[in-house]
Amino acid sequence: MIIKNLKELSSSPLRRAALSIAEEGYGAINTPRAVFKSVKYAKFFGRLKIQGKKYSLSQYRRVRVLGIGKAALEAAEALRQLLGDRLSDGYVIDVRAGDLGPKIISRAGTHPLASEKNRQYTKELMRYFSDGSEKDLVICIISGGGSALLCAPYGQTPEQEAEIFKVLTARGATIFELNTVRKHTSQSKGGFLAKTLYPAEVVSLVFSDVPGDELSMVASGPTIKDATTARDAAAILEKYRVAETLDRSKIDLVETPKEDRYFEKTQNFLVVSSRMALRAMRQRAEDLGFKVRTFSEEYQGEARVLGKEIVEEVQVGECLLGIGESTVTLSGTGMGGRNQEMALGGAVGMDENTVLGCFASDGRDNTEAAGAVADFSTLSRAAKLGLKPQAYLSNNDAFRFFEATGDLVFTGLTGSNAADFFVCLKR
Repeated sequence: MIIKNLKELSSSPLRRAALSIAEEGYGAINTPRAVFKSVKYAKFFGRLKIQGKKYSLSQYRRVRVLGIGKAALEAAEALRQLLGDRLSDGYVIDVRAGDLGPKIISRAGTHPLASEKNRQYTKELMRYFSDGSEKDLVICIISGGGSALLCAPYGQTPEQEAEIFKVLTARGATIFELNTVRKHTSQSKGGFLAKTLYPAEVVSLVFSDVPGDELSMVASGPTIKDATTARDAAAILEKYRVAETLDRSKIDLVETPKEDRYFEKTQNFLVVSSRMALRAMRQRAEDLGFKVRTFSEEYQGEARVLGKEIVEEVQVGECLLGIGESTVTLSGTGMGGRNQEMALGGAVGMDENTVLGCFASDGRDNTEAAGAVADFSTLSRAAKLGLKPQAYLSNNDAFRFFEATGDLVFTGLTGSNAADFFVCLKR
Protein backbone atom coordinates (compact mmCIF):
# COMPACT_ATOMS: atom_id res chain seq x y z
CA MET A 1 0.00 0.00 0.00
CA ILE A 2 1.27 3.45 -0.89
CA ILE A 3 -0.76 5.26 1.80
CA LYS A 4 1.14 4.21 4.90
CA ASN A 5 -1.59 5.11 7.40
CA LEU A 6 -4.43 3.70 5.30
CA LYS A 7 -5.77 1.49 8.09
CA GLU A 8 -5.90 4.32 10.63
CA LEU A 9 -7.66 6.66 8.16
CA SER A 10 -10.23 4.06 7.07
CA SER A 11 -12.59 4.67 9.97
CA SER A 12 -15.76 4.38 7.87
CA PRO A 13 -16.83 2.52 4.70
CA LEU A 14 -16.97 5.79 2.75
CA ARG A 15 -13.47 6.77 3.83
CA ARG A 16 -12.18 3.31 3.03
CA ALA A 17 -13.68 3.57 -0.47
CA ALA A 18 -12.16 7.02 -1.10
CA LEU A 19 -8.71 5.89 0.01
CA SER A 20 -8.96 2.72 -2.07
CA ILE A 21 -9.66 4.86 -5.12
CA ALA A 22 -6.69 7.11 -4.29
CA GLU A 23 -4.44 4.04 -3.98
CA GLU A 24 -5.32 3.09 -7.56
CA GLY A 25 -4.36 6.57 -8.68
CA TYR A 26 -0.98 6.35 -7.00
CA GLY A 27 -0.33 2.91 -8.47
CA ALA A 28 -1.10 4.04 -12.01
CA ILE A 29 1.73 6.59 -12.02
CA ASN A 30 4.36 4.30 -10.50
CA THR A 31 7.67 5.35 -12.07
CA PRO A 32 9.35 1.98 -12.77
CA ARG A 33 6.11 0.57 -14.13
CA ALA A 34 5.80 3.53 -16.51
CA VAL A 35 9.37 3.13 -17.76
CA PHE A 36 9.01 -0.62 -18.37
CA LYS A 37 5.74 0.03 -20.22
CA SER A 38 7.13 2.76 -22.50
CA VAL A 39 10.71 1.56 -23.07
CA LYS A 40 11.63 -1.83 -24.56
CA TYR A 41 15.12 -3.15 -25.29
CA ALA A 42 15.85 -6.11 -27.56
CA LYS A 43 19.41 -6.92 -26.53
CA PHE A 44 20.01 -9.52 -29.24
CA PHE A 45 19.13 -7.03 -31.98
CA GLY A 46 20.60 -4.03 -30.13
CA ARG A 47 17.32 -2.20 -30.64
CA LEU A 48 15.69 0.26 -28.28
CA LYS A 49 12.00 1.03 -28.76
CA ILE A 50 10.26 3.92 -27.01
CA GLN A 51 6.51 4.08 -27.53
CA GLY A 52 6.93 2.55 -30.96
CA LYS A 53 9.91 4.63 -32.17
CA LYS A 54 12.97 2.46 -32.79
CA TYR A 55 16.60 3.32 -32.13
CA SER A 56 19.41 1.06 -33.37
CA LEU A 57 22.01 1.30 -30.63
CA SER A 58 24.78 0.07 -32.91
CA GLN A 59 24.98 3.54 -34.46
CA TYR A 60 25.83 5.18 -31.15
CA ARG A 61 29.21 5.26 -29.42
CA ARG A 62 27.60 5.90 -26.04
CA VAL A 63 24.13 5.55 -24.54
CA ARG A 64 23.90 7.95 -21.59
CA VAL A 65 21.23 8.81 -19.03
CA LEU A 66 20.52 12.29 -17.64
CA GLY A 67 17.83 12.65 -14.97
CA ILE A 68 16.28 15.59 -13.17
CA GLY A 69 13.29 15.76 -10.84
CA LYS A 70 11.45 13.65 -8.32
CA ALA A 71 11.06 10.65 -10.63
CA ALA A 72 14.69 10.71 -11.84
CA LEU A 73 16.23 8.25 -9.38
CA GLU A 74 13.67 5.48 -9.83
CA ALA A 75 13.45 5.99 -13.60
CA ALA A 76 17.25 5.83 -13.93
CA GLU A 77 17.33 2.58 -11.97
CA ALA A 78 14.66 1.13 -14.28
CA LEU A 79 16.71 2.15 -17.34
CA ARG A 80 19.80 0.60 -15.76
CA GLN A 81 17.94 -2.68 -15.36
CA LEU A 82 16.67 -2.54 -18.94
CA LEU A 83 19.88 -1.58 -20.71
CA GLY A 84 22.48 -3.23 -18.51
CA ASP A 85 26.03 -2.91 -19.87
CA ARG A 86 24.82 -0.99 -22.93
CA LEU A 87 24.25 2.03 -20.70
CA SER A 88 27.56 3.91 -20.76
CA ASP A 89 27.19 6.45 -17.96
CA GLY A 90 24.95 9.12 -16.52
CA TYR A 91 24.17 11.86 -14.03
CA VAL A 92 20.97 12.19 -11.99
CA ILE A 93 19.70 14.98 -9.71
CA ASP A 94 16.70 14.04 -7.57
CA VAL A 95 15.50 15.04 -4.10
CA ARG A 96 17.03 11.72 -3.00
CA ALA A 97 20.36 10.11 -3.79
CA GLY A 98 20.71 6.38 -4.38
CA ASP A 99 23.04 3.67 -5.57
CA LEU A 100 22.82 3.55 -9.36
CA GLY A 101 26.01 1.57 -9.76
CA PRO A 102 29.49 2.79 -10.68
CA LYS A 103 28.52 4.33 -14.01
CA ILE A 104 25.78 6.75 -12.92
CA ILE A 105 26.33 9.66 -10.56
CA SER A 106 23.42 10.30 -8.18
CA ARG A 107 22.96 13.62 -6.36
CA ALA A 108 20.30 14.81 -3.89
CA GLY A 109 19.36 18.45 -4.35
CA THR A 110 16.96 20.77 -2.56
CA HIS A 111 13.31 21.40 -3.34
CA PRO A 112 11.11 23.43 -3.86
CA LEU A 113 13.56 26.34 -4.12
CA ALA A 114 16.83 26.88 -5.90
CA SER A 115 20.00 26.64 -3.81
CA GLU A 116 23.76 26.84 -4.08
CA LYS A 117 23.88 23.05 -3.80
CA ASN A 118 21.58 22.73 -6.81
CA ARG A 119 23.69 25.17 -8.78
CA GLN A 120 26.85 23.20 -8.08
CA TYR A 121 25.22 19.93 -9.12
CA THR A 122 23.83 21.54 -12.27
CA LYS A 123 27.26 22.90 -13.14
CA GLU A 124 28.69 19.39 -12.67
CA LEU A 125 25.94 17.92 -14.87
CA MET A 126 26.48 20.46 -17.66
CA ARG A 127 30.23 19.85 -17.57
CA TYR A 128 29.69 16.08 -17.52
CA PHE A 129 27.73 16.19 -20.80
CA SER A 130 29.80 18.91 -22.47
CA ASP A 131 31.89 16.37 -24.42
CA GLY A 132 28.91 14.99 -26.33
CA SER A 133 28.88 14.21 -30.04
CA GLU A 134 26.48 13.10 -32.77
CA LYS A 135 27.49 9.54 -31.88
CA ASP A 136 25.84 9.81 -28.45
CA LEU A 137 22.30 8.95 -27.47
CA VAL A 138 21.25 10.76 -24.30
CA ILE A 139 18.12 9.49 -22.57
CA CYS A 140 16.79 12.34 -20.43
CA ILE A 141 14.37 11.84 -17.55
CA ILE A 142 12.38 15.06 -17.14
CA SER A 143 10.07 15.18 -14.13
CA GLY A 144 8.42 17.55 -11.71
CA GLY A 145 10.78 19.22 -9.26
CA GLY A 146 13.31 19.66 -12.04
CA SER A 147 12.72 23.41 -12.19
CA ALA A 148 14.36 23.84 -8.78
CA LEU A 149 16.90 21.02 -9.10
CA LEU A 150 18.26 22.08 -12.50
CA CYS A 151 19.63 25.42 -11.33
CA ALA A 152 21.72 27.82 -13.42
CA PRO A 153 20.54 31.31 -12.46
CA TYR A 154 21.04 34.14 -14.93
CA GLY A 155 22.37 37.40 -13.49
CA GLN A 156 21.66 36.52 -9.86
CA THR A 157 22.39 34.10 -7.05
CA PRO A 158 20.30 30.99 -6.31
CA GLU A 159 19.09 32.72 -3.16
CA GLN A 160 17.87 35.71 -5.18
CA GLU A 161 16.15 33.36 -7.62
CA ALA A 162 14.48 31.59 -4.69
CA GLU A 163 13.18 34.91 -3.36
CA ILE A 164 11.48 35.63 -6.70
CA PHE A 165 9.55 32.38 -6.53
CA LYS A 166 8.64 32.83 -2.90
CA VAL A 167 6.90 36.07 -3.86
CA LEU A 168 5.21 34.56 -6.92
CA THR A 169 4.01 31.52 -4.96
CA ALA A 170 2.73 33.58 -2.03
CA ARG A 171 0.70 35.74 -4.45
CA GLY A 172 -0.95 32.78 -6.14
CA ALA A 173 0.90 32.64 -9.46
CA THR A 174 -0.06 29.61 -11.57
CA ILE A 175 2.39 26.86 -12.51
CA PHE A 176 2.44 28.25 -16.06
CA GLU A 177 3.36 31.71 -14.81
CA LEU A 178 5.98 30.33 -12.43
CA ASN A 179 7.65 28.22 -15.08
CA THR A 180 7.56 30.97 -17.70
CA VAL A 181 9.60 33.13 -15.33
CA ARG A 182 11.87 30.19 -14.45
CA LYS A 183 12.73 29.67 -18.11
CA HIS A 184 13.93 33.25 -18.45
CA THR A 185 15.87 33.54 -15.19
CA SER A 186 17.94 30.43 -15.93
CA GLN A 187 20.44 29.08 -18.45
CA SER A 188 19.39 25.45 -17.99
CA LYS A 189 15.65 25.49 -18.66
CA GLY A 190 13.45 26.53 -21.59
CA GLY A 191 15.50 24.49 -24.10
CA PHE A 192 18.91 25.39 -22.72
CA LEU A 193 19.63 21.77 -21.79
CA ALA A 194 18.97 20.66 -25.37
CA LYS A 195 21.44 23.31 -26.53
CA THR A 196 24.03 21.95 -24.08
CA LEU A 197 23.54 18.37 -25.32
CA TYR A 198 23.69 19.31 -29.01
CA PRO A 199 24.72 17.62 -31.35
CA ALA A 200 23.84 14.36 -29.53
CA GLU A 201 20.60 12.52 -30.22
CA VAL A 202 18.29 13.27 -27.28
CA VAL A 203 15.31 11.27 -26.09
CA SER A 204 13.32 12.74 -23.20
CA LEU A 205 11.02 10.63 -21.05
CA VAL A 206 8.65 13.20 -19.57
CA PHE A 207 6.77 12.63 -16.32
CA SER A 208 4.12 15.36 -16.42
CA ASP A 209 3.04 17.16 -13.28
CA VAL A 210 1.35 20.13 -14.98
CA PRO A 211 -2.33 20.58 -15.81
CA GLY A 212 -3.09 19.64 -19.39
CA ASP A 213 0.28 17.86 -19.80
CA GLU A 214 1.92 20.81 -21.53
CA LEU A 215 5.36 19.22 -21.96
CA SER A 216 7.18 22.53 -22.37
CA MET A 217 6.17 23.41 -18.81
CA VAL A 218 7.27 20.17 -17.11
CA ALA A 219 10.44 21.06 -15.17
CA SER A 220 10.29 24.28 -17.22
CA GLY A 221 10.95 22.44 -20.49
CA PRO A 222 14.74 21.97 -20.54
CA THR A 223 14.76 19.94 -23.79
CA ILE A 224 11.86 21.61 -25.62
CA LYS A 225 11.94 24.70 -27.82
CA ASP A 226 10.32 27.44 -25.78
CA ALA A 227 7.36 29.39 -27.15
CA THR A 228 7.45 32.02 -24.39
CA THR A 229 9.67 35.08 -24.43
CA ALA A 230 11.57 37.23 -21.97
CA ARG A 231 8.84 39.83 -22.51
CA ASP A 232 6.24 37.32 -21.28
CA ALA A 233 8.29 36.70 -18.15
CA ALA A 234 8.70 40.44 -17.57
CA ALA A 235 4.92 40.93 -17.75
CA ILE A 236 4.40 38.25 -15.08
CA LEU A 237 6.99 39.83 -12.79
CA GLU A 238 5.28 43.18 -13.26
CA LYS A 239 1.82 41.70 -12.63
CA TYR A 240 2.90 40.43 -9.22
CA ARG A 241 5.15 43.44 -8.42
CA VAL A 242 8.10 41.16 -7.73
CA ALA A 243 10.99 43.61 -8.22
CA GLU A 244 9.20 46.23 -6.14
CA THR A 245 8.53 43.74 -3.34
CA LEU A 246 12.17 42.60 -3.28
CA ASP A 247 13.42 46.21 -3.49
CA ARG A 248 15.34 45.46 -6.66
CA SER A 249 15.72 47.93 -9.50
CA LYS A 250 15.30 45.13 -12.04
CA ILE A 251 15.39 41.37 -12.50
CA ASP A 252 17.67 40.18 -15.27
CA LEU A 253 16.00 37.99 -17.88
CA VAL A 254 17.54 35.89 -20.65
CA GLU A 255 15.95 34.85 -23.94
CA THR A 256 15.65 31.11 -24.40
CA PRO A 257 17.20 29.35 -27.42
CA LYS A 258 15.03 29.72 -30.52
CA GLU A 259 17.34 28.14 -33.12
CA ASP A 260 15.74 25.04 -34.63
CA ARG A 261 19.00 23.12 -34.96
CA TYR A 262 19.21 22.49 -31.22
CA PHE A 263 15.90 20.61 -31.27
CA GLU A 264 15.99 18.73 -34.60
CA LYS A 265 17.46 15.58 -32.99
CA THR A 266 15.34 15.75 -29.82
CA GLN A 267 12.26 13.59 -29.19
CA ASN A 268 10.01 14.11 -26.16
CA PHE A 269 7.78 11.26 -24.98
CA LEU A 270 5.05 11.59 -22.36
CA VAL A 271 5.44 8.47 -20.18
CA VAL A 272 3.49 9.51 -17.08
CA SER A 273 0.44 11.73 -16.96
CA SER A 274 -2.09 12.51 -14.29
CA ARG A 275 -4.73 11.29 -16.72
CA MET A 276 -3.37 7.78 -16.14
CA ALA A 277 -4.18 8.19 -12.46
CA LEU A 278 -7.62 9.55 -13.37
CA ARG A 279 -8.44 6.53 -15.55
CA ALA A 280 -7.36 4.09 -12.84
CA MET A 281 -9.38 5.89 -10.17
CA ARG A 282 -12.44 6.00 -12.41
CA GLN A 283 -12.28 2.24 -12.93
CA ARG A 284 -11.89 1.55 -9.21
CA ALA A 285 -14.80 3.85 -8.32
CA GLU A 286 -17.04 2.16 -10.88
CA ASP A 287 -16.06 -1.24 -9.50
CA LEU A 288 -17.16 0.01 -6.08
CA GLY A 289 -20.57 0.96 -7.48
CA PHE A 290 -20.25 4.73 -7.74
CA LYS A 291 -21.41 6.84 -10.63
CA VAL A 292 -18.22 8.64 -11.68
CA ARG A 293 -17.90 12.19 -12.93
CA THR A 294 -14.81 14.29 -13.65
CA PHE A 295 -14.76 17.72 -12.05
CA SER A 296 -11.74 18.79 -14.12
CA GLU A 297 -8.69 17.30 -15.79
CA GLU A 298 -6.68 20.46 -15.17
CA TYR A 299 -8.22 22.33 -12.26
CA GLN A 300 -6.59 25.54 -11.13
CA GLY A 301 -7.57 28.22 -8.67
CA GLU A 302 -7.55 29.03 -4.98
CA ALA A 303 -7.32 25.78 -3.01
CA ARG A 304 -9.87 26.58 -0.31
CA VAL A 305 -12.41 27.83 -2.88
CA LEU A 306 -11.98 24.71 -5.00
CA GLY A 307 -12.51 22.47 -1.97
CA LYS A 308 -15.79 24.19 -1.19
CA GLU A 309 -16.95 23.99 -4.82
CA ILE A 310 -16.15 20.27 -5.04
CA VAL A 311 -18.12 19.40 -1.91
CA GLU A 312 -21.07 21.49 -3.07
CA GLU A 313 -21.07 19.88 -6.52
CA VAL A 314 -20.82 16.17 -5.68
CA GLN A 315 -24.16 14.34 -5.90
CA VAL A 316 -25.60 11.42 -3.92
CA GLY A 317 -24.13 8.10 -5.07
CA GLU A 318 -21.41 9.87 -6.99
CA CYS A 319 -17.63 9.84 -7.10
CA LEU A 320 -16.29 13.20 -8.22
CA LEU A 321 -12.66 13.11 -9.41
CA GLY A 322 -10.20 15.77 -10.47
CA ILE A 323 -6.55 16.34 -11.37
CA GLY A 324 -4.69 19.63 -11.53
CA GLU A 325 -2.87 22.06 -9.32
CA SER A 326 -4.45 24.61 -7.03
CA THR A 327 -2.76 27.65 -5.54
CA VAL A 328 -2.64 29.16 -2.07
CA THR A 329 -2.48 32.90 -1.56
CA LEU A 330 -0.68 33.27 1.76
CA SER A 331 -2.34 35.53 4.30
CA GLY A 332 -1.27 33.76 7.51
CA THR A 333 1.78 32.23 9.12
CA GLY A 334 0.60 28.63 9.43
CA MET A 335 1.88 25.37 7.99
CA GLY A 336 0.47 23.22 5.22
CA GLY A 337 0.19 22.62 1.49
CA ARG A 338 -2.34 23.26 -1.24
CA ASN A 339 -3.93 19.80 -0.93
CA GLN A 340 -4.38 20.11 2.81
CA GLU A 341 -5.86 23.59 2.38
CA MET A 342 -8.22 22.32 -0.34
CA ALA A 343 -9.41 19.51 1.96
CA LEU A 344 -9.94 21.97 4.82
CA GLY A 345 -11.80 24.39 2.54
CA GLY A 346 -14.12 21.53 1.61
CA ALA A 347 -14.55 20.39 5.20
CA VAL A 348 -16.10 23.69 6.33
CA GLY A 349 -19.85 23.07 6.29
CA MET A 350 -19.51 19.44 5.11
CA ASP A 351 -22.45 17.11 5.83
CA GLU A 352 -22.21 13.60 7.31
CA ASN A 353 -22.61 11.85 3.94
CA THR A 354 -19.52 13.26 2.18
CA VAL A 355 -15.79 12.58 2.21
CA LEU A 356 -13.04 14.52 0.40
CA GLY A 357 -9.44 13.39 0.00
CA CYS A 358 -6.81 15.62 -1.63
CA PHE A 359 -3.39 14.23 -2.54
CA ALA A 360 0.06 15.24 -3.80
CA SER A 361 1.31 12.56 -6.18
CA ASP A 362 4.93 12.91 -5.06
CA GLY A 363 3.96 12.29 -1.43
CA ARG A 364 4.96 15.71 -0.13
CA ASP A 365 2.37 18.48 0.11
CA ASN A 366 4.78 21.22 1.26
CA THR A 367 5.16 19.14 4.45
CA GLU A 368 5.89 15.50 5.24
CA ALA A 369 2.18 14.79 4.63
CA ALA A 370 0.91 13.96 1.14
CA GLY A 371 -2.46 15.59 1.79
CA ALA A 372 -5.51 15.05 3.95
CA VAL A 373 -8.89 13.35 4.07
CA ALA A 374 -11.90 15.12 5.57
CA ASP A 375 -15.47 14.19 6.47
CA PHE A 376 -18.05 14.96 9.16
CA SER A 377 -16.04 12.98 11.73
CA THR A 378 -13.18 15.43 11.13
CA LEU A 379 -15.43 18.30 12.16
CA SER A 380 -16.71 16.35 15.17
CA ARG A 381 -13.17 15.73 16.43
CA ALA A 382 -12.26 19.35 15.77
CA ALA A 383 -15.25 20.56 17.82
CA LYS A 384 -14.23 18.36 20.77
CA LEU A 385 -10.73 19.80 20.58
CA GLY A 386 -12.00 23.37 20.33
CA LEU A 387 -10.58 23.84 16.84
CA LYS A 388 -12.28 26.26 14.47
CA PRO A 389 -11.69 25.28 10.82
CA GLN A 390 -12.19 28.79 9.49
CA ALA A 391 -9.56 30.19 11.84
CA TYR A 392 -7.05 27.61 10.64
CA LEU A 393 -7.90 28.42 7.03
CA SER A 394 -7.35 32.12 7.66
CA ASN A 395 -3.90 31.33 9.05
CA ASN A 396 -3.04 28.87 6.23
CA ASP A 397 -2.56 26.28 8.96
CA ALA A 398 -4.26 23.19 7.52
CA PHE A 399 -1.38 20.89 8.51
CA ARG A 400 -1.77 21.59 12.23
CA PHE A 401 -5.56 21.31 11.98
CA PHE A 402 -5.44 17.87 10.36
CA GLU A 403 -2.55 16.81 12.55
CA ALA A 404 -4.76 17.41 15.58
CA THR A 405 -7.77 15.61 14.07
CA GLY A 406 -5.66 12.69 12.81
CA ASP A 407 -6.59 13.12 9.15
CA LEU A 408 -3.23 13.72 7.45
CA VAL A 409 -2.28 11.28 4.69
CA PHE A 410 1.27 9.90 4.72
CA THR A 411 2.93 8.10 1.82
CA GLY A 412 6.55 9.14 2.11
CA LEU A 413 8.31 10.23 -1.08
CA THR A 414 6.67 8.12 -3.79
CA GLY A 415 9.32 8.47 -6.49
CA SER A 416 6.49 9.55 -8.79
CA ASN A 417 5.43 13.00 -9.77
CA ALA A 418 2.28 13.96 -11.64
CA ALA A 419 -0.31 16.62 -10.87
CA ASP A 420 -2.32 16.64 -7.65
CA PHE A 421 -5.61 14.75 -7.51
CA PHE A 422 -8.71 14.48 -5.35
CA VAL A 423 -11.49 12.00 -4.63
CA CYS A 424 -14.88 13.16 -3.35
CA LEU A 425 -17.66 10.69 -2.51
CA LYS A 426 -21.24 11.20 -1.40
CA ARG A 427 -23.50 8.39 -0.21
